Amino acid sequence: MTMVCSVTPEIRTASPASMLGATAKAMAGHLAAKLNRLAQAVAEHRRHRLEQAALEALPFDLRKDLGWPAGDTRR
Repeated sequence: MTMVCSVTPEIRTASPASMLGATAKAMAGHLAAKLNRLAQAVAEHRRHRLEQAALEALPFDLRKDLGWPAGDTRR
């Protein structure tokens, strides 16, 4: 069996504090992206609800012409 031993010192390129700062920055970016997706989902849901309400507010004959299902039919 052959063993290799190195006597060169290990050189760190960044201090632990800067590594922690980079990790915190990456996590903040990840959190911001998640919050952005949540805000987009909430906005999309709100837009969908408003569109549904606008269609429900139309007269029955117009909704029927558009192919919108009637709210008073039981299936």
